Amino acid sequence: MSATSIVMAYSKGLMMAAFPGLFEFMTVFIFVTGYSFGHVVGGAVGVISLTIYMLIPFPFAHPTAWLFTISPILLVVMAVLGGMFGVAGWATSKFLTARRDLKFTLSLGVIGLVLTFIYDVGSSIGFALAYPAFTTIWQAVVLTFVPLYLPYPPIIHTATNAIIFAAVAPVLITVIAQLPDPAISRKVEPE
Repeated sequence: MSATSIVMAYSKGLMMAAFPGLFEFMTVFIFVTGYSFGHVVGGAVGVISLTIYMLIPFPFAHPTAWLFTISPILLVVMAVLGGMFGVAGWATSKFLTARRDLKFTLSLGVIGLVLTFIYDVGSSIGFALAYPAFTTIWQAVVLTFVPLYLPYPPIIHTATNAIIFAAVAPVLITVIAQLPDPAISRKVEPE
């Protein structure tokens, strides 16, 4: 799942380079991993995926990172935010049963909206903590809502990710839930 998340992040840059920061599928894969496989696996996939993505970014994918050159503070903040999606997926599985209906779909869209809002504001705060010469924490939070270097404000990512969560997460979760349990298939009956 970490590899899938990272490949989705890098392939997004190839497919949709004209829409920087608007569409990404990494966080929904991390969330689905947490929902389907638990908080340890989901959190680990989030930490691993965001760490690798921040250390080895797709060209022009992230303005604050070049190959293995990133502030350790920002790296830790982004890793924690990635882990948040996995743990939130697990927490969601405790109160929201997977099924193919409108309530489940809309619930995942709202959860995606809230998580991505926290992610966008948190990453802006992480940038301010990592590079205090460029901005203050308050300015970084404000810049989450207005365009600066990109043609779109980062908050647009929050809205598009809510749509992606509503469209992708229910399908992946229900498909994964229908897979056979490997623990059961490994049991061998005595002859």
